[in-house]
Amino acid sequence: MLRLATYSSRVSRSYLYGSLCSGGIRYNSSKIIKKGDFNSETYEFLTDSDNKFKSIHKSINNSENNQVNNSQNELFGEVVSYDSVDDNISPFRNSDGSFIKGENSEEARLHDLTLEGRVDQSVTVLPEEIAKTINNNLLRLTIPDKLRERVATIYQSLNKDQIQKAPETSLDCDAHISGLFLQEYSHLRQTILELQKRVGADKFNPQKILDIGYGPATGMIALNEIMGDEWVPAEKEAYIVGRRNNEMKKRAKLLLSRQLNENFSEEEVDKKNGSEEPEKLAKEIEQEEVVESAIEQTEQTEHTEEAEHTEEAEEAEEEIQQEFVGRVKVSAINIRTRLRDALPTTKQYDLIMINNSLLAREFNFPRDVDDNMNMVLRLLKPGGHLILLQRGNAVGFETIARARQIMIRPESYLTEIGKIPRPYLRGSSLKPQKLKKEDQIVSEEDIKYETELLEKLNEEELKEMLEAQGKEFESELNEKFGEPTEDDLKFEGEDEGDFEVLPVESSVESPEQQLSTESMDYHIKILAPCSHHKKCPLQLGDPKYYKIPSHKHRLNFCSFNKVVERPKFTMELKKGKRLAMPWNKSAEDGFGFDKMNKNSLKNLEGSGRPGGRNTENGSYSYLIAERSLNDIESIKNIENNRKFNNYDIQNKLDYNNWPRIIQSPNKVKRNVQITVCAPSGNIEIWQVPKSIGKQEYHDARKVDRGDLWALNKKKVLVKNQVSDKIKEKLDTLLKTQKKTFLKEQRKQKWKKKFGKSEDDFEDNIYGSLADQIENSIQYQQQGRKAKFDVDPKSFDGK
Repeated sequence: MLRLATYSSRVSRSYLYGSLCSGGIRYNSSKIIKKGDFNSETYEFLTDSDNKFKSIHKSINNSENNQVNNSQNELFGEVVSYDSVDDNISPFRNSDGSFIKGENSEEARLHDLTLEGRVDQSVTVLPEEIAKTINNNLLRLTIPDKLRERVATIYQSLNKDQIQKAPETSLDCDAHISGLFLQEYSHLRQTILELQKRVGADKFNPQKILDIGYGPATGMIALNEIMGDEWVPAEKEAYIVGRRNNEMKKRAKLLLSRQLNENFSEEEVDKKNGSEEPEKLAKEIEQEEVVESAIEQTEQTEHTEEAEHTEEAEEAEEEIQQEFVGRVKVSAINIRTRLRDALPTTKQYDLIMINNSLLAREFNFPRDVDDNMNMVLRLLKPGGHLILLQRGNAVGFETIARARQIMIRPESYLTEIGKIPRPYLRGSSLKPQKLKKEDQIVSEEDIKYETELLEKLNEEELKEMLEAQGKEFESELNEKFGEPTEDDLKFEGEDEGDFEVLPVESSVESPEQQLSTESMDYHIKILAPCSHHKKCPLQLGDPKYYKIPSHKHRLNFCSFNKVVERPKFTMELKKGKRLAMPWNKSAEDGFGFDKMNKNSLKNLEGSGRPGGRNTENGSYSYLIAERSLNDIESIKNIENNRKFNNYDIQNKLDYNNWPRIIQSPNKVKRNVQITVCAPSGNIEIWQVPKSIGKQEYHDARKVDRGDLWALNKKKVLVKNQVSDKIKEKLDTLLKTQKKTFLKEQRKQKWKKKFGKSEDDFEDNIYGSLADQIENSIQYQQQGRKAKFDVDPKSFDGK
């Protein structure tokens, strides 16, 4: 452990400081220096002269009184070391200097449970090969100004509607990749890492995967990077949503081909192509390589200088080939992932990822979410996992909350405790048989069904009664005559072996007969981010409530953040003036260029974000669900837990019971306030003061939004949920908002028809009418009949 000590006032402090610091000391860490061992081998001065070094060396060896003096005010500049150096200097490090736990010094000081509930807080970096491909082979083929304009319109629509749309043209696909791909990749990677941590890195190995989304198979790209280059599952499929998804499929194929685990080996290619003699081809290739290596050796021995120049030229050519700029022939690429045009109907997958595609139109909420979830859940295999990802806004959160409601139906299990897997009726092959209630209308078919069901139940009860009577009769006999021995139970002549033993025909009952009439074989459990199976305390049921401008109640929603590093194409994209300035919603063009002077426009153009960093922070809402196994033992275990409600919620070592931090902790003086979604089903504020313990207080100051909190708390404050009365007020405000909106639209129409001034006719009515006509199906059919040779959309942005 080295430290700096100073010299006496005899040596000039300014001279010594200048000689040590301005000269630039370089320390050799392989040698341990003691007092007085100050030589040129240990420290090398880059600019000072030898005379200065000798004078300093003499002053160090001759100043014994300064070495004894421990005052830091009088001493400066001497390098000393402790005589006894401990191997374990820090309680958080091993003898070799590595951390005992965690990946950095901050995580090494956390409690084991806090570290277990901590999510990945590192900065996500897009793979370099994929970033180069996007930059060189996709975005450089478009006009930058057109690309920035289209990306800006995508951001505007997301800010207004909060819903992604399926890209159609090639420019839309490029704009989607350049503007949305980076954040979607980071969000999916973060969610998959959390699922891998929940399941276990050794156990997480899905063999059949399905990725659903508008982008270029973003979930599959993230999964390939996490699993590694040698991961080759049985089946990988990606469904790109949209009728016109050919352009996005090409881009997905190009990006996936840049990952090693997507490429086929030579043997697989030979089998696929039907080559009969792959061994001969391999031998010929080896012979050619041997000949080429021999030629290269002779050239190196004869012309050494020329060989060096040729090597440099080859390296330059390799760099040029790696950074190839231009269009790639995608049809010649073969990848493992199969790009689908529609969802399958009979297959089942171990892992399904849905990325921002559950809701296409807000006015179809929640019908679209219900239909899409019912289609996807039938494809989930027993023991499989489902990942849902939406943007971190109000619409995305309500979409996730609605999908959660469909899967676990919290309104039907109000008194249930813990996270017992919930039955999913539509996906179950065993339907529960229940009688109608007394206050319901009963038909003749219902009576027949009930009689058959009662007969089955009576047969089961009779069997149980007979078994019980037999046990009672046997106990009475044992009391009178005693328990029988093994000799009494043997047949006559059993020991002699003069008889034949016939095998008993075992009657195997079907699972339907072994399970009860109310059993189901499809159960779902929510793994993350929820810590309970009760109703979501933040769910309102309609995303339109968040858009009401005039209400006193603050409406929160559940979302999380992830920081991602910007690659080159994103940095260049956001240099333009359209993305460098804040948007003015009231302006006609949406940006506010008409209200800015020329000087401010010139300053914005090409300047990017002044003082901005090369990272960006995106918010997202997500859900991870697991389908339980459907064997008889698993189903009976779930039914017993639900029947007796014996789920152990007090087990602190089970991460399913840990609350989720949904807001950044509020750090006050000697106290930390953590807002969590508690296992009780409420939003609670937990107080973790310094008096509760040193470790708890330290960890509370280091956790962040998205982490799980497993340690103690001192006080709990329960936040009030949105009541039914408040929802009724919101409904009335929503209706009044609709009426005012319709009135304003009518006024605008009347002004256009009966206006007196020129300002009333400034809106381009004819332009909007022309757009409607061009986008109509009838107009497109007439164009096909007329056999137009040129399609304007194909040249958009090229």
